[in-house]
Amino acid sequence: MDTLRRVSAFVFYCLGTVMIVLIVLVQRGIAAEELAPIPAVLDLPLLLTGVLFGGSSLYVSLVKDKRSIPLLIVIFLPLAALVGFFVYLNFSLPFTQV
Repeated sequence: MDTLRRVSAFVFYCLGTVMIVLIVLVQRGIAAEELAPIPAVLDLPLLLTGVLFGGSSLYVSLVKDKRSIPLLIVIFLPLAALVGFFVYLNFSLPFTQV
């Protein structure tokens, strides 16, 4: 679980940095037409890596020595429902289309 936490942290920080830079560039009008669709594509991967990083960090901080499957289910089931809800919002509602 610690490896998942480290990898998801690295990807989350990279995607977050790219997202912030893209938003600043689009707001300032620098290559706005070319870069405007990219944040709409990166929002779900950023959310997924953030949820993986947050959930695995919480699990690692609560479990010290041994694995706990019930705690893993309690942590990741609501997070999976949250990701599913945002995927639904992203793909099914008309106001979210670019």
